[in-house]
Amino acid sequence: MKRIRLIAIVAVLPLQLTAQTYTHPTTGIASEYVGTCQTATCTGTYYDNGGAGGNYADNIPSVYRVFCPNSAGNCVRLTFTQMSMEGMFDPAGPTPLDCYYDYLTIGNGPTQNSPVIDQAPSSAATTTGRICGAPAVPFTYTATGASGCLTVRMTSDISLNSTGFTATVSCVPCAGGPNGTDNNDCSNATPICSNANVGANSTGPGIAAEGCSGSVCPAGGENHSNWFRFTIQTTGTFNFTINPSNAADDYDYTLYGPGVTCGALGAPVRCSDSGLTGATGLAAGAVDNSEDVNGDKLTATLNAVAGQTYYLMVDEWTPTGAGYTLSFSGTASLDCTILPVELKDFSAQYIQEAESVDLYWSTESEVNNDYFTLEKSRDGKNFEFVTFVDGAGTTNHEQMYFVNDRENETGVVYYRLKQTDFDGKEAYSKVVSVNIVPEMKDEVYIYPSPTQEDCFVSFYSKVEETAEMNILDATGKVIETRNIQIIKGGDNNFRVEMASFRKGIYFVQITSETKSLSGKIVKE
Repeated sequence: MKRIRLIAIVAVLPLQLTAQTYTHPTTGIASEYVGTCQTATCTGTYYDNGGAGGNYADNIPSVYRVFCPNSAGNCVRLTFTQMSMEGMFDPAGPTPLDCYYDYLTIGNGPTQNSPVIDQAPSSAATTTGRICGAPAVPFTYTATGASGCLTVRMTSDISLNSTGFTATVSCVPCAGGPNGTDNNDCSNATPICSNANVGANSTGPGIAAEGCSGSVCPAGGENHSNWFRFTIQTTGTFNFTINPSNAADDYDYTLYGPGVTCGALGAPVRCSDSGLTGATGLAAGAVDNSEDVNGDKLTATLNAVAGQTYYLMVDEWTPTGAGYTLSFSGTASLDCTILPVELKDFSAQYIQEAESVDLYWSTESEVNNDYFTLEKSRDGKNFEFVTFVDGAGTTNHEQMYFVNDRENETGVVYYRLKQTDFDGKEAYSKVVSVNIVPEMKDEVYIYPSPTQEDCFVSFYSKVEETAEMNILDATGKVIETRNIQIIKGGDNNFRVEMASFRKGIYFVQITSETKSLSGKIVKE
């Protein structure tokens, strides 16, 4: 039967997320300051440990938690809508005592020592970045950089407290944020195909919260992580060493297996959360299988059996970006399953003028390659068919391939290739992604939503013009109207004051000679 090649255009509705509630921990895990596993989310409400109606606890010893985005191309944003910390702000006070007693600090990154963001409101803007007292709300912190994460650290003294804080967790598109395709996540683990050394570096924990037991090791989960997978080719002893390029860096590791999957990693078979710097890994002579922050950085040799598959997470606690070398020793040898064609390149690019995605890939050589299947996904996990592309069979010459996919929705789109041999064997390529941000299209982006106070309506425009912006309630009644001036190709960003609105669903409509845009606001 002849195979028919069709391009399938699938309309995918945005994933509806239910807002969750998060509270700040009061004690650290296993002698560390991290109080809970890293959280990957773009929605929710965040309270101190007293919750919505109670005061926070006394004697919180600088315990922190981390929020990271759960979608590519985004950074976490915290919008504080209520703040009352016992004590006072004294701009003339001696550093670091310009915030007394109880306070928060916000770090730009996923680790305890991420750079503190000093952008607190003027009523609590300290030289140390501390937030204290009762500053005017709302005020906002937005992550920048490759991780897209924010770290919140809380300190309270041994007596007296107050009502604490409430913050809305959201995400905003950001340049340079996590791309969803690097090996920062288990699903994108790099295959290790031999015992040769591997050089690597990591910029963040990816977009999935994983690799965290919430107990001794790994206590707080990922910080700056890389994931690898390998299969034991010959039975024997297995050791590895992580050698930091900067000897002052602190690296940790977690080994999962055998026979686990990314969705069900289970308990690690080896793990070190040691707070020491320098080389670390599995070593002959070591006797423990797991160690907390007080460990010596070495755990016991693994007796590996041929055919067993493992996942290794290498995690950098110090955010220096210097990188490391991963080397192997012992009598066991390693193998992997790779694509049976030598794939040279695979890339995706959004073409604004055509409002479509161009996908290119090329091969150095092919052996018995029948065809490629291009697949795409909205969540990076569940993929759908796009089209077939015939392969070149067997060749030692470079082959180039191209597909145009008319993708019309704002957000991140993931693509992968499934390669099929003439005998029916299949293998998958790496995953690539395209982040179609609102600035690329005439679409409205509203943040934060849900909101308790104000929100912002943002969109891109191809022309400069005057428009009318209406706010409607759930019945369609217009409750606010204003004229706005739209900038061509610029950042059109308009504040909507929601403090006086009742809880419920509202709609934004923007109308001009060239466009008719709409969006939804949820008022909590």
